[in-house]
Amino acid sequence: MRATRFAWLLALWLAGCVTAPVTGPLPVEYTENWALSGRLGIQTDTQSLSGQIDWQHGRASDVLVLATPLGQTVARIERQGDEVTLEVPNQPLRRAPDAETLTREALGYPLPIAGLGWWIQAQRDPARPADLVRDASGRVVQIRQDGWTIDFLQYADHRPRKLALVRDKLELRLVIDRWRAE
Repeated sequence: MRATRFAWLLALWLAGCVTAPVTGPLPVEYTENWALSGRLGIQTDTQSLSGQIDWQHGRASDVLVLATPLGQTVARIERQGDEVTLEVPNQPLRRAPDAETLTREALGYPLPIAGLGWWIQAQRDPARPADLVRDASGRVVQIRQDGWTIDFLQYADHRPRKLALVRDKLELRLVIDRWRAE
């Protein structure tokens, strides 16, 4: 009886340590239309930036505004259907089929806007392969997808509040101060 109980406890403990692709239902319900505001930090080999982020997301559109810590807009990314525009003060309007291309051209590194829309909800983009790591309670603590490693550092109200995203020599830190499903 003791050996069986020990084997059962060992199996449960080991199951909590396993990293495997997710094929079943996602633990946090995906919300298609939402808005958030928070703070964003970007660290590269050559620069460190911080500021504010305001993002309204819907199935067919996104409006993402990046601002300085004092609130001055430094970039506005807007997606309408299959076109994405990037507006930066004192620069011509840029257009591309995706935000990653635009941010790579304008900033020198891609911001993973498409994946981030899923990741901020502790979910992987179901259209592409991903690995998830969960804690003992089943909460997602890490996602690896599209070359990014996303660590969930803190949750609030069953949603991620602090995230760290790393790819190559680029690190993004996001703190979500306000989340609103629409």
